[in-house]
Amino acid sequence: MDTKKLREQIAQVLLVFLAMMLITCGIWGTPQNLVYRHLFLDSMMVFLLMKRPFSKKNRLLADIVDFTLAGLTVFMCVYVLRDVNAYQLRVGSLTQMDVITGTVFMIILLELARRVAGIPMVIIAVFFFAQNCFAQNLPGIFRRMNMPYKSMVDFVVMRTDGIFGMPVQIMSTYVVLFMIFAALLDVSGAGQFFIDFATSLTGKSRGGPAKAAVVSSAAFGTISGSAIANVAGTGSITIPLMKKIGYDATFAGAVEAVSSTGGQIMPPIMGAVAFILAQNINMKYIEVAGRAVLPAILYFACVFFVVDFRARKLNLSGTPKEYIPDFKKTLLNGWQLVIPLVVLVWLLAIGRSAQFSALVGSFVLIAVASMRKWTRMDGRHILKGFTQGVADSAVVAVTAAAAGIIIGGVTNTGVNLLFANQVVKLSHGNLFVTLLLVAVTCLLLGMGMTTSAVYISVATIMAPALTRLGINPLCAHMFVLYYGCICVITPPVALASYTAAGISGASPSKTGWTSFRIGITAFIVPFIFVYQPVMLMYGTMPEIILCTVTSMLGCWGIAAAIEGWVTTALNPAERILFAASGLMLMVPGIQTDLIGAAVIVATYFLQRRRASKRLAA
Repeated sequence: MDTKKLREQIAQVLLVFLAMMLITCGIWGTPQNLVYRHLFLDSMMVFLLMKRPFSKKNRLLADIVDFTLAGLTVFMCVYVLRDVNAYQLRVGSLTQMDVITGTVFMIILLELARRVAGIPMVIIAVFFFAQNCFAQNLPGIFRRMNMPYKSMVDFVVMRTDGIFGMPVQIMSTYVVLFMIFAALLDVSGAGQFFIDFATSLTGKSRGGPAKAAVVSSAAFGTISGSAIANVAGTGSITIPLMKKIGYDATFAGAVEAVSSTGGQIMPPIMGAVAFILAQNINMKYIEVAGRAVLPAILYFACVFFVVDFRARKLNLSGTPKEYIPDFKKTLLNGWQLVIPLVVLVWLLAIGRSAQFSALVGSFVLIAVASMRKWTRMDGRHILKGFTQGVADSAVVAVTAAAAGIIIGGVTNTGVNLLFANQVVKLSHGNLFVTLLLVAVTCLLLGMGMTTSAVYISVATIMAPALTRLGINPLCAHMFVLYYGCICVITPPVALASYTAAGISGASPSKTGWTSFRIGITAFIVPFIFVYQPVMLMYGTMPEIILCTVTSMLGCWGIAAAIEGWVTTALNPAERILFAASGLMLMVPGIQTDLIGAAVIVATYFLQRRRASKRLAA
């Protein structure tokens, strides 16, 4: 038997089943919580067992392992659902069979987490589970009375406090529906529309393809929620064009990687993790998205300025005319694809549930796509959109479930609060040192992990350290989210940069470090909005407007320092002055704004004067 074909058939059946279940439950409501979450997660696990083989080299071994694990997963699902009421009544007094099935379930889940999120995720999950069972033998904050293994299985597997807790609940109810919406947009041709629209807007300007990459990645990245998928989608078009007009391969790949990464922090959708953030701090998602606008704009503004300065330095032209779509024609052919996004944001703004908003947005998209022949979707394309959306969310779903082991292990003993106390103690209550510790933790744990995995893991442990110091909960969690996002452009493991390097043909290491340099704003902005929440719209309208204007000017100064060019090459002193004044302008406050503005204007005119003298000579 051709097991490869069998794997594909099983995966496709599961995708269709999940899509139908999600739509049905989205319209008429979900059944009993444990039943629904088990059906959702267990189906996702079997799907990934079929799509992510245990071994790529030894096909026979992979088939034996994966089909065995799939069979065990199905067995455990039936074991729970055949009499779910009796199963729930046994909470607190597990049978031997409950302990065995719970243990096997965790092992399979951790194996899948290893395949999709990497070894770090597994190590963290195992540690925080095991530290409850061996607490008497552990030092420091981890030392306490041992908890019976049976009780830990009860808490993590059988209750809705661990694996089947909040992350899986959010994934199974509405995050996956937003992934379906994104997939339908992609199938309808929205990705190509965004690229064409961005190219028609920026193509004629200096360094046009790179600017188009920034704009299109911002537009499409907020929908896809995956930096790597965004690089693969838009980068295959923008990177060759950037190289064609004169950008080197390393810079072209880095621009695409940084722009694609920013899509995860760009409202209105911001990827799957923003929904989990909103739930964690008990805030409406639309409010989180609204307050995240300014930092996201600053991120992309800095990248845009760097691209422009590099184009000036290399004296580059715009995109060749034959590659620039006609603006009016592009807009007329694709304007209808913006309607579903507007409807989606409007529904969220008026207080409708995220589940309802995502479903309506998807149906509106299917309807408006039929208005143009090139965007029209038949039944096959619609089914592809729904199943692709489910497939795209499988990795996040399994990662969220594995993170539930961490959450269960941490919250069961309150070690997260103790850990927060230790971080504050280690930093002697110094906010800046605490922020550095949290940032470094996010970057270290995030090597090779998805944004969702980093955020869920670190937010549970480290965010309390920030809130303990009086930091606004949104600022604290946004800080963790930002550093969870930029892991993919931070060496030594910069997955988005490496993906872009594969397209551009550049060195992955050089592309990673160039991405780090171009995306430096993402490392700065989180510190600023923690100290000055006005950047997250906490303030009066005049304060917010002033912050926006001065921060944009500050981004311009930092970009000039990064690239070492304005009208001519900057000397070391000028680069330092531009960087320092840019930072002062980005920090809200009248004094810092005035000093920063004065320094940046004076440095700019001195540089212009020096350039004029050099030209005259």
